Amino acid sequence: MKTKRFFIATLLVVAATSIAVVSCKKETQNVLSNNTPQSVKTFIAPQIDDMKAYIKDFRQKMEDSQNSKDAEYLSLEEAAWHLSCLANIDFCKVNVEYDDFQFDTIDVQVNVTNGVMLMSDLYMAYEQMCTEIQQFKKRFNHLDQNLYFIKVYIGTEGNAKIALKTSYTTDSKGLFDHQWYFQDFFVAAYACGEHFSEDSIYVWNTSGKDRLYCVLNLYEHHENVYNGPGGVATICYVPTRDHHFDYTNTRDPYGSEFFYINDSRVFAKRFYNTNNPYYEFDMLEMCYLLDSYLGLGYDYISDNLYPNEFPVNWDITPITFKNQTPNTPYFKYTYIYHDLYVEYGRSYNVN
Repeated sequence: MKTKRFFIATLLVVAATSIAVVSCKKETQNVLSNNTPQSVKTFIAPQIDDMKAYIKDFRQKMEDSQNSKDAEYLSLEEAAWHLSCLANIDFCKVNVEYDDFQFDTIDVQVNVTNGVMLMSDLYMAYEQMCTEIQQFKKRFNHLDQNLYFIKVYIGTEGNAKIALKTSYTTDSKGLFDHQWYFQDFFVAAYACGEHFSEDSIYVWNTSGKDRLYCVLNLYEHHENVYNGPGGVATICYVPTRDHHFDYTNTRDPYGSEFFYINDSRVFAKRFYNTNNPYYEFDMLEMCYLLDSYLGLGYDYISDNLYPNEFPVNWDITPITFKNQTPNTPYFKYTYIYHDLYVEYGRSYNVN
C-alpha cells in the first residue's frame, strides 16, 4: 500500500505541474490552401447578404430535384462551393476555444455528367458526404474537438475531396492528461500501483516488454458465470480477426514521450549513431503504455462487427531498425519500437 500511495502522489504532482502548450502540428499537408485544383481557383463566390435564406432555398431545390424531370445543373466550381457552404453550416463552429488543430481529407466519388453536376446528383453527393463526415467525427477522438472549416473540391472525373480543419484542446502534455482505457486518472494510478513497482527495472525489449505482455494477457478475463440450474457456464472463444498496432499510425493528440513524426501511443524511440540502443521505462511510462495498449485493443472492436467480441491474446514484439539508406539525413539513426499484435475472439456459452 505504501508503494501505491507514493505512486498516486507522484502522478498527482506530475498532473499539477504540467504546462499547457500549443503544438499546432502540421504533419498532414494543408490541403485547404495548397491542393486547390486550378479550376476551383477561377470561381468567384457570390456575395449573398442573407445566407441563411439562400441555403434554405437551395436545400429545397436539391430535394425537389429528386422528383423533377428538369435537368438543372451547376458547374463543378459552383457545385463544390455549394457543398462547402452546406457542410460548414451543418457541421462547423468557429467561436470555440482551442489550442491546437489538425488537417484531414476524405476522398469520395460523385457523379459528373459532361463536365457539370446535375442538381439531383448534387443532392446524392451531399448525402454521401454527410455520412463520411459523421464517421470522421466518431473516429476523431480529441478533447473539445470541433469541426472548424470544411472545403470541397470536385475533379472532372468525379473524384471529390473533402478537406477538413478540426480544432481541439490539448490541455497539458503530461502522460496522464487523458485515459484511453481506464475510467479516470485515479483508477489508472491504482491499477499501475497494482502491477508495476518503482523499484523494478523495465527494459524496453526484455523486462519491460515481458511485464506488459503478462499484464495485458491477465488483465481481462471472464469470471465464473452461473447458468441457472445448470451450474457454472462453459464459455469459449471462436476466432474473429486480428490487428497490428505500431508507432506509425497511433498518434496521441494529447502528447506522449514516444517519438515518430507524431507523438505515438505505441513505444518508439530514435537514437543517433547508436548500434545497440538501450532504454528503460519508468513506472509512469509503463502505466501509460498499459492504458494506451488496452485502449487500442478495445477501441479497434468498437465497431461491434461481431457480438460479444473480446481481445483473446496480446503480443508485443520489440524491433530495432537502423536506417540503411545512404545519402539521407536519417542514415545514422536507429529506431527501437514495439509492434503490438492483438487477436480477437467471439465468446460463446456452450452449455
